[in-house]
Amino acid sequence: MLRPKIGLDWDDVTAPFNSLAIAMANEKYRFDPPLALEEIDSWANTGRTSVIKEFYQEEELYRRQVVPEKNKKAVRKLFEIADVYFITAVYPQFMGVRAKQILEAFPEFPSENIILGNAKNLVQFDIILDDAIHNVLETPATYPVLMRKPWNWKMTGLLSVNNMTEFVSLVKQIIHASQSKTGAIKVPSVLALVGPSGSGKTDIASRLCEDARFVSPLTYCTKPSNKHRYVTEAEFDAQRFFEKTMYAGVKYGTKKEDIQAVLDAGQCAVMPLDMCGAIAMKRHFPTAIIYVARDKENLIRDIIEEDYSVEEKTLRILAIDAEKRNREICDYIIDNTKHDGAEQLLKLMEE
Repeated sequence: MLRPKIGLDWDDVTAPFNSLAIAMANEKYRFDPPLALEEIDSWANTGRTSVIKEFYQEEELYRRQVVPEKNKKAVRKLFEIADVYFITAVYPQFMGVRAKQILEAFPEFPSENIILGNAKNLVQFDIILDDAIHNVLETPATYPVLMRKPWNWKMTGLLSVNNMTEFVSLVKQIIHASQSKTGAIKVPSVLALVGPSGSGKTDIASRLCEDARFVSPLTYCTKPSNKHRYVTEAEFDAQRFFEKTMYAGVKYGTKKEDIQAVLDAGQCAVMPLDMCGAIAMKRHFPTAIIYVARDKENLIRDIIEEDYSVEEKTLRILAIDAEKRNREICDYIIDNTKHDGAEQLLKLMEE
């Protein structure tokens, strides 16, 4: 993949949207307490914040949309390495306003690369970035990527990023993986274990850490657990984490100094991560991204047997096929279906 074709969403991906609608609702109705973006916890947006939908059809909302400078910088980096298209769903009466927005923010952008409409699943891209779960799950794109927002934080397993800068790094990793051969795993390094929920990443990490050469760095999370250090939501948000993610509604974070301490001791840091976290590691440390594969039947069975809510089970099962696409951009693949994944990884390192 020398130069991928990328489809970028506009609202809440490239430019703010719901946050502006929240502000307009607070200005008009003087809510007490004020509405907050974090209250939009589903794409349907029911409850207090559902009032913002009335502003979706007001031109003032679209006039307020300004692309942050950091997003402009990231998108222009994408222009250098990919063919970029903006594909955006917008009410018919605002299509002209939206096209004008895009061209004002990016005067150099070819107007023929602006696609307006709701049928995003009919357009073929190599990579797409969207904040709507249904668009990510239904796209024919080779690599669908989810922009994390409060209304999709319960979704697990998909390629996902927190911001446009992380997306640029992900695109570079995809291009790199398609062009280069994998080298040997260095020691010390970070072993980033990625793969579907239930593939056995945590078990493999635990097995490896029985050997003194491997250590799992301290991880912080917002749910009491004997595997991570528990912190409240407020404490988590106040920390300066090097890498953080949201998984099934729980926030996880790691600190750069904890990882560096493991490497300085000559050991390998073993970390179950999502793909975004793995790529963040690769930007700063010698890292091998290892995809842990397992057959779909066993994955579904284990998810059903776990003590998850019906909603969480559904989301995890929906993500299985989408996450399988991630294996192509990993450095190594180990099959944890019939063979011992930890033993495979040890053998891989010896070779």
